[in-house]
Amino acid sequence: MAGILPAESSHHGISDGCSRTSQERQEELGRWYMSRKEIEENSPSRRDGIDLKKETYLRKSYCTFLQDLGMRLKV
Repeated sequence: MAGILPAESSHHGISDGCSRTSQERQEELGRWYMSRKEIEENSPSRRDGIDLKKETYLRKSYCTFLQDLGMRLKV
């Protein structure tokens, strides 16, 4: 997935809301992966107020739904 670069964020009026230094931002741009802790603490779900337990439940239920739908449609 493509992320918004700092130059793009000001252009589109989007801010990440973090007070990181430019050095930290440059280091992040060079990394294409995130640790499990970073994902769990900074995911879009956390920003929307959904805790890890609920997100895990929702992911599992969505996957089960899609699998069942696929079987019913024979695809």
